Amino acid sequence: MDAADPVPGTPVATRAGVSRDTARNRNLTARPDALAATALRTKSLHAREVLVEAAWPGRSAEDVDRWAAAARAGRETDVPEGADAYALGQLARVLALQLPEPDDVARARTLLEALAAVGRLDELHPQAVQVLLHLRCQEGDAEGCRALLRHRHVPGDVAAAVRADLANPFSPVAAPGSDLDRWLPLLGGALVSDGLAPLRLRPESDGPGVTPFDRLTTDPLPPADVEGDRLVTVAMSTYRPGPALLTAVSSLLAQTWRALEVLVVDDASGPGAEPWLRRAEDLDPRVRVIRKAVNGGTYRARNTALRQARGAYFTTLDSDDWLHPEAIATLVRTLEADPRLVAVRALGARVTEELRLVRLGYRHRAVAAPTLLVRLDPALDRVGFFDPTRKSADTEYARRLQAAFGTRSVHTVDECLLLLRAGEDSLSAAEFSRGWRHPARHAYKALYTPWHEEIAAGAPAYLDPDGPRAFPEPRRWRKDLHPALPAPRRLDLVLGGDWRRYGGPQRSMLEEIRAAREAGMRVGVLHLEALRFASNKDLPLCGPVTEAIRRGEVEWVQVDDDVDVDVLMIRYPLVLQHPPHVPGGRALRPRHLLVVANQAPVEPDGSDQRYVVADVTERSRELFGVEPVWVPQGAVVREVLRAQDPTVRLTDWDNPGLVDLAEWHVRDDRAPGADGAPVVVGRYSRDDPLKFPPTHADLVAAYDLGPGYAVRLMGARTTWRRLAAEAGLDEDPPVPPGWEILPAGAVDPKEFLAGLDFFLYQDHPGRHEAFGRVLLEAAASGLVVVAHPKHEAVFGAVLDYALPQDAREVIAGYVADPDRYRARVAQVQRLVLERYSHASFVRRLASVQGGGAPAADAPVARGRVEVALRTPADAAHRDVVVLDVPDDAPEAAVDRVREALAEAPDGSALEALVAAAEQGGAVRLVEVRRQERPR
Repeated sequence: MDAADPVPGTPVATRAGVSRDTARNRNLTARPDALAATALRTKSLHAREVLVEAAWPGRSAEDVDRWAAAARAGRETDVPEGADAYALGQLARVLALQLPEPDDVARARTLLEALAAVGRLDELHPQAVQVLLHLRCQEGDAEGCRALLRHRHVPGDVAAAVRADLANPFSPVAAPGSDLDRWLPLLGGALVSDGLAPLRLRPESDGPGVTPFDRLTTDPLPPADVEGDRLVTVAMSTYRPGPALLTAVSSLLAQTWRALEVLVVDDASGPGAEPWLRRAEDLDPRVRVIRKAVNGGTYRARNTALRQARGAYFTTLDSDDWLHPEAIATLVRTLEADPRLVAVRALGARVTEELRLVRLGYRHRAVAAPTLLVRLDPALDRVGFFDPTRKSADTEYARRLQAAFGTRSVHTVDECLLLLRAGEDSLSAAEFSRGWRHPARHAYKALYTPWHEEIAAGAPAYLDPDGPRAFPEPRRWRKDLHPALPAPRRLDLVLGGDWRRYGGPQRSMLEEIRAAREAGMRVGVLHLEALRFASNKDLPLCGPVTEAIRRGEVEWVQVDDDVDVDVLMIRYPLVLQHPPHVPGGRALRPRHLLVVANQAPVEPDGSDQRYVVADVTERSRELFGVEPVWVPQGAVVREVLRAQDPTVRLTDWDNPGLVDLAEWHVRDDRAPGADGAPVVVGRYSRDDPLKFPPTHADLVAAYDLGPGYAVRLMGARTTWRRLAAEAGLDEDPPVPPGWEILPAGAVDPKEFLAGLDFFLYQDHPGRHEAFGRVLLEAAASGLVVVAHPKHEAVFGAVLDYALPQDAREVIAGYVADPDRYRARVAQVQRLVLERYSHASFVRRLASVQGGGAPAADAPVARGRVEVALRTPADAAHRDVVVLDVPDDAPEAAVDRVREALAEAPDGSALEALVAAAEQGGAVRLVEVRRQERPR
């Protein structure tokens, strides 16, 4: 029997059923753009299955393609019956932008042209219409573009960029008759306002290999009318420069603001860079080259310039970009016009070498982080330096200024003053596409944002690049400067799931993190989005895991990080039903892959299909290159998995969840209803139909316990109203006497449990519950827990069980006998400690890890090892630490040195490094010496 042969009579989840129920999920139907936004953000190719279902229920992608081809050819006159034009446009937008592959882009064009042919463009998302316009422009369809330029979904700036590109004589799809005189006004109109000098091109005689970008200029301009000598320092980092460096420096020397010092910081490019550096320095006495001895990245180079800056103002320019001649004067005047401002910035446009503006799906003008011009006094004293990481630190710096000085302290000038040279070899080219950025950039922002919130509340904002990091940086951005002693690239355990919410799965994973760390493991977290919880925005991870990452207790890894993992545990199968596409292939390397089934794939009646077991198995194998083993969270879901796919590989143990008894035992030993007080019965959960009785009458019957009882329901407000509406009652009927209904999360769970006498959990009897985290938390808190009998297969003697109509009798028996109540609580506490302790989880992991040798870190050189240290302001020298690593040095001793270097590659913790090296005498410090960089 194979995966296609389920247990007879058992409802089986299918791919079509999952797509149908995901598309109909109320989270998606309430947010019509969320599905496309999530598909683009995750690059999930499998999300297209749901997009097709949302666009034309019950039909396939092939059906959509056939209709689109027929409609584009004029053989169809309207969208198919049952199809939705808006959703078809969203599908087309995703096909065009997601990767984009030529075949997908062609399919998108055909579908959008079909929607245009049947007169449905007005119904589409504006970005879908703009994608169609861009596709026509990129293919040189001037007539088709003209038909769309005045469409209500096409903003003026988008139309201006298309007009300019169609007239661009350097473009391979230029319209006939294009020339400079016609094109340049259109180019300038799409980029700069009438108040700035129009764009021109220098003659082609500048030399071979010079592109239109390098020929950019304006009409000659007089110097700005300035008073005093307010010097502006411009930092330009460069690495292995070429002719583009001269273009960038020349654009600075052409500025109407003449009081400049241009600091070109070469980031240890090597001798091949010298001819270009000398040519740049010879252009003007205001240009000074600083030659670094150790490569450290753009933001370390900018910090080097900051330390040597003499100006009152500081700004930057990348070494392959072009700045409008009036840019600095415009920025300075704006800053000086308002003393409340600490910094100003402007817009920029990313353009090709041929000065084409249209990028598929993008508006060509956007806020340009490198244009930030800062008052060094008070900014440098208050917020310090750039974060010495590899990417995104200019955006972080601007937001730190706003956190420290107020959101209005940084102003954006509505002028496009910077042209950024587009190219596949640029720092960010591979990390952005429309609707997507590499998850590491999201992680970076998510980790600096809490620090900025603390700054806004009064915490220090100063960033000292010599000191410890204010927040972690992505692993992939750390450059290994010590090839002889590479930083550790191995984790013992990575817990993967959708970390945005803070519910039962996340609380369970956090407990497992604690258990693993207590056992001495290196632990990481992996965030994968569940399409069912699609959102328009790239939301942060939940607060508790974010704080654990900030404290360094756990590392946030990305699916394509260069790291070996002993055990990768995915704790939510839905994230692997529609997994992300990983550009460039796989990098995260798990030795063991466990998929924890914390939720059944389908309900007993065949409804709410969530995932297909065989799909998740296949797609996780494709993503991680390892055969997965499924881990049921309880006995019920174990049988469901077998019924779905009889060939599924299962562990011989369940992974029910963990709880720290000492932390969760919050209720004192008072007797229920002591001194005549009401007996307090309560429950909490997420506000979901799965968690409650199916009808309003059932809910009342389960919890209306009568006089002498107080009932508290947290996470039931929406359910109460929904069930009332389904029963034909008032929209918000009054609750029974003694009841209190609270929204989910209104009270901390531990505080909520401390105020109860009994936890009564009556949920939907016809729905699968794989485990029930709240039941474990309640049992650990010191309460007697009464649950529906369906949970007995999972929890056994830990809980008491009763049908809704019998619950009061069970509770009343304990109320009448306080000694029996206390004895039952003590018994439950022993069972919880035995079955759900941290130690039990570590034992289960050990049974997995037993096979094969653990993944090793990169090999370590032995003998005399030289380690070059990087300092924030290093220029013409570098410090070298010489270590003696004996052949018999224990791996743990070498690990201490490697970890010290990983924490402080700049030598800022040299004393700690020395201590780590010499601990136990295993590794010996020979010397520290300074080397000058040869010229």
